[in-house]
Amino acid sequence: MNKKSIYKFCPLCKGDFVKKRLIHHEPERLVCKSCEFIFYLDPKLVACTIAETINGIVLQRRNKEPKKGHWVLPGGFVDRGETLEDAAKREFFEETGLVTKINSLLGTYSYPGEANIIIVYHSEITGGTIQPCHESMSIDEFKKNKIPWDQLAFDTTRKALKKYIDPILTPSEK
Repeated sequence: MNKKSIYKFCPLCKGDFVKKRLIHHEPERLVCKSCEFIFYLDPKLVACTIAETINGIVLQRRNKEPKKGHWVLPGGFVDRGETLEDAAKREFFEETGLVTKINSLLGTYSYPGEANIIIVYHSEITGGTIQPCHESMSIDEFKKNKIPWDQLAFDTTRKALKKYIDPILTPSEK
């Protein structure tokens, strides 16, 4: 919890939160002064998919911040009660209009101090037609040698694409 918390009050009793280190090797936690409820700042799961049409790898151009106008893998947050695989397929369909079948787990990515844990699957396109949603400026297909590396939004997109394109040359990013 090195960043200032946006949570100020306990959801149970509305008491004030204080930061406490409950166990010496664990991070500080938000603890209610009144009822001692411990509020865990759990990570958010994100499921993404790498899939190809006959024209190339499908990428989404973001229509919102952060990184509006940059390219990403189609994906998004996992809903409570949803499997990671179902979330990846749902998000890919919502953002691209394309239906997929999961082939394999490509990788998992997390970064110190960040809440998101990103899961990337390799999938096969089984149906649908490209139809960008409101979150997409556009959807495009890129040949492996035409990926817009300098226009990718996030490090995870770059790492996952490199691993997918040439897994032998990217062992440090697995």
